[in-house]
Amino acid sequence: MPEIRFDFFQVITIAAIINSLIFSVLLLRKKENQAANYFLSLLLFSIGYSLAAQLCIDLGVYNYYPWLHWLPAKLAYWIGPALYFYVKALTSQPFVFRKAYLWHFAWLIFEYPHSIYHLQLGRGNPYPRLHNFTEALGAYALFPLLVYAFFSYRLVKDYQKALQDQYSTTESLTLDWLHQLIRLVGLLLATAVVMHAVDFRIFYDFDMEFFEGTLLQYDGIITFLFVGVIYWLSIGGLIQSQLSLNREVFVPTDKISAKDYSETIDRLVQTMKEEKLFLDPALSISKLAQHTGLAEREISNALNQQLKKNFYAFVNEFRVEEVKKRLADAQYAHLKILSIAFDAGFNSKATFNRIFKEYTGTSPKSYQAVNKTH
Repeated sequence: MPEIRFDFFQVITIAAIINSLIFSVLLLRKKENQAANYFLSLLLFSIGYSLAAQLCIDLGVYNYYPWLHWLPAKLAYWIGPALYFYVKALTSQPFVFRKAYLWHFAWLIFEYPHSIYHLQLGRGNPYPRLHNFTEALGAYALFPLLVYAFFSYRLVKDYQKALQDQYSTTESLTLDWLHQLIRLVGLLLATAVVMHAVDFRIFYDFDMEFFEGTLLQYDGIITFLFVGVIYWLSIGGLIQSQLSLNREVFVPTDKISAKDYSETIDRLVQTMKEEKLFLDPALSISKLAQHTGLAEREISNALNQQLKKNFYAFVNEFRVEEVKKRLADAQYAHLKILSIAFDAGFNSKATFNRIFKEYTGTSPKSYQAVNKTH
């Protein structure tokens, strides 16, 4: 095999591939959140393997080691399922992977025709149309990836709803991480969709090579994005913790039994006002249940049916009222607004500003300027 020279971009790609392998192993060894880590490890490995396969093509490695064609051409068909089950395992506890789920990973069979083609016919290309068809089968991985990304997004939205039924503060409870993950995947998919939409003939015109596409010839863009995904997933995924949710607490609104929860609401409001439980940033529905002696499901049902609110909105309304009272009181004039917000139970500047404006229609600073006493 002749000497291979790497350009700067290929060196960065190789570093990302090595990084994906290292962190895949580290994630498997991490004891916390094991179920989710297995799929995150698979996600990283699948991306790293796919980048390595493309790099081997670019460098002509297959020309000298044809036995490599015994391996799947790429693992693009595993990226979608690995993402989905990672999100599912992270947001569902306990999570059990059933045998019935295995079919999600059977998509890998579509990666083999391209490998079989070269395994049987060598690196030559005696049947261009057949070759292009086997390559197109790999490109079809974009479609299931879109589907899995959509259902992953749905899981995140459902998880957010479940969190807000049990916690008054959610920013540090894996939600930000999941939102960032979905945005990152969304950016990558948007780029891939645009590139394939412009060169949509690749899916059915088997006289067309990938490198002939208007945008697909710049597939290094997607490679670059995947490199970024590897580094982001490796570091963030390793330190990501898991939150345990009591799934029995959450009941869909349409399944809540018709009942007058007035007494329950009065008891909740009285407890919140007298004991000022909302000042605790970590206040949860379980803590409120302990203080009131009410069952968690009773509290959740009462808030959802009687007030049309979840626990998150219920508690943060008290916090906003506390902030409003202090902003209008000269006694607190020497304190910064953010300090007042944190004292009232908020623990995030962005969340405080968003919630305050939702409830009052104005910013905290504007509210203070108009309402503070002298």
